[in-house]
Amino acid sequence: MKLRKRFLFGAGVLAGTGLVMKKMKSRRPPSHLKEYLDHLDQDESQDADKDEDEVGLTKLDSMYRSEWQANGFPRSQQELDELNK
Repeated sequence: MKLRKRFLFGAGVLAGTGLVMKKMKSRRPPSHLKEYLDHLDQDESQDADKDEDEVGLTKLDSMYRSEWQANGFPRSQQELDELNK
């Protein structure tokens, strides 16, 4: 009987903690970093008029471009389709 009471008490504490944490997470304001990255992901790349490979990329994509090239990611949808064949 004691073990059952301990189990119910522990389950109640865990459930209560989960509810409190969920409520606190919903109250948290949006992250400034997330807002900044969303902003960068909407604007066109600054070098789009100078470099053909930058055309169609956002500022965020342009920042990650060198990493993509180093890891061998395809640059276009056409290259991606060719790899999948």
